[in-house]
Amino acid sequence: MGNYSLNRISSLIFLVVISLLFFNGIEVKAQLPVPVMNCVSVEDDGSLSVNWSVTGSVPFDGFRIFYKPIGSTLPVPYREYLNTFSSGVIPVLDGQTVGYEIFMMTFTDTPPQISLESNHLRSMMLTVSNAGTGSGIARLDWDRIQAGNNGVFNIYRKDNALAPFPVTPIGQTNGLIFYDTITSPYCTATDIYYRVEFSSGGCVANTSVGSGSFFDDNLPEDPVLSLVTINTSGFAEISWENSPTMDVNGYIVGLKEGASFTDHFTLGYVTSFVDDQTALPTYQDPCSEMVTYVVRAEDLCTNQSSGAINYQFPHNTILLAGETTTLCDRKATLEWNAYKNMDPEVSSYKVYRSENGGPDTEIANIDAGSGDFTFVDPELLTPGVQYTYQVAAVNSDVSKISRSCRVPLVPDPEPFTQFELDYVTVTDNDYIDLHINSNPPELISTIEVWRSAIDGSSVELLFNMPWDGFSPVSVSDESAEVNETSYFYSVSALDACGFPLGSTGISRSIFVQIEDIGNDRYRLSWNAYEDWGSSLLEYNIYRVADGVVEAGFPVSVPPGQLTFDDFAGNLVANRTTYYIEAVRNDNLTSRSNEVLLPADAEVVIANAFRPDGITPVFKPKVKNIEPGSYLFAIYNRWGQLVFSTNNPETGWNGLSYESEASQDIYAWILTFEDLTGKKVSKSGSVFLLR
Repeated sequence: MGNYSLNRISSLIFLVVISLLFFNGIEVKAQLPVPVMNCVSVEDDGSLSVNWSVTGSVPFDGFRIFYKPIGSTLPVPYREYLNTFSSGVIPVLDGQTVGYEIFMMTFTDTPPQISLESNHLRSMMLTVSNAGTGSGIARLDWDRIQAGNNGVFNIYRKDNALAPFPVTPIGQTNGLIFYDTITSPYCTATDIYYRVEFSSGGCVANTSVGSGSFFDDNLPEDPVLSLVTINTSGFAEISWENSPTMDVNGYIVGLKEGASFTDHFTLGYVTSFVDDQTALPTYQDPCSEMVTYVVRAEDLCTNQSSGAINYQFPHNTILLAGETTTLCDRKATLEWNAYKNMDPEVSSYKVYRSENGGPDTEIANIDAGSGDFTFVDPELLTPGVQYTYQVAAVNSDVSKISRSCRVPLVPDPEPFTQFELDYVTVTDNDYIDLHINSNPPELISTIEVWRSAIDGSSVELLFNMPWDGFSPVSVSDESAEVNETSYFYSVSALDACGFPLGSTGISRSIFVQIEDIGNDRYRLSWNAYEDWGSSLLEYNIYRVADGVVEAGFPVSVPPGQLTFDDFAGNLVANRTTYYIEAVRNDNLTSRSNEVLLPADAEVVIANAFRPDGITPVFKPKVKNIEPGSYLFAIYNRWGQLVFSTNNPETGWNGLSYESEASQDIYAWILTFEDLTGKKVSKSGSVFLLR
């Protein structure tokens, strides 16, 4: 029948029995107040403490509290209390081991009456079991006093059966399960006792006491390594965050040897360690090899953490190696290993250099994401000077820095005294030429040309090419879109070893644009030529018609002026060009792209005219159209042609077949070809006034 059906039958039997035993001849009156059971608590002696409340104005003599073991139907004892009571004790002796169901009624002796049943409560029974694979985690399970009765459950623990429970709980929960992780001082098997206290509103109720044998066999959690670095004495310093396990009292530092880890040194409850234990056979010199460290925790019960976190995410020192190349002997080449598992992760590697014991200078900040752990110092090193290098791994918020040992180098290079991008210029309105000077040019093996259309800080490698050993050299960028934008250029020189000898500054080409500002005036605007600084003397503006510079040009403007307005009323569109030249104080020039006088067709036409007024002739004003393509026609409202012409200078005088046309609205159609050969058709209406 299922548990539900059995429970229903048990409840029915229970009610029938109560009626037969206690209510035979007693009138059940619904008007007697029905009490509300608030709380039931299991006491240490096995009895049950209960409290209740009642409302209503109908008088009654007392309360009857009924109780039975959960699941039992007979017998059903009860206790009576006067109507002045709101709490009482059910004198059972087995409440610590048996759960009870409890409800109550109000009654009167004369006449004999009883109320309806109150709500039913159940005493809370606590079950304690082992939740772990060992003996270090206790699981506590219990039920609510009644369904829907929510509140806070306080968990109490003791290890002496005869002692009272402490007043401070070890934990709280709103659920019906609690896990207690056993720690010191329970290092050997110990009987531990638990009780759960329910607290909600005016109800404070205890469960039965549960117990089990437990001891701390829980491995403490690993500490988390924070940083490994090398101090100024050349010893590794290891730092970590304490294990979150409360009874940890020491740490074990380990080293990686091959594919495994070996315990190296044992410490107390600290969070850092300087590995200066050079006498130990496990010691590794961080200035001659990369050293990988791990740390494990040990608790008061001598349980040691598994090391799983740090074995999986160990930290290592940075081993820096450097040399001045024997082939070119010109620059310092540095190489180092990645620093792994920094949190936040390493964002960059900073390279520092000092000269002859002077202060460190940051010479590079290399993105860690590049995966490249080599660096060639761009500095041309001075013969006989001792350069000392160091690399530091830095995370994104600069909260952690791991430094390498310091590496001294003494180079003997041949000096490279000059490498400059003399100027860039647009050639044939098609590409850009770069003119480069160097000294001594024979040191250069290859050059790299870098370019950007955005700014000088974002140049990217465009191409590289061999150097012919002479100076100056001209290089062409044939991919440049000279009529679309200006470009920023930089050139780098590489020696025969592929090491950088030097890089030029950033030079920017000139890009000029033209715009119609009205009234047959046009404005030229261009960007400044960059890299000449104060040596930039002026800009020359050229206007060219059919390949010949026109009279009055070039016009010179100072370096700070980057616009020029020109009247072009009589100029032929699409056949007149402009360009700009930047002039250096040694008469060297850089030329811009060329721009055409705009050839867009223009049409201006009125919407009314008066033949005998100020505008006696109606005609469009047109500009930049092909001669011979013009046709202008006017029609009356019946679609009859009243005027047409192929001459842009001829307009309609308001006559129709030699007679004055009447005042009315007339339609017009205009067709022509622009200077690019595109056919254009426009239409509209005009109001003729008389």
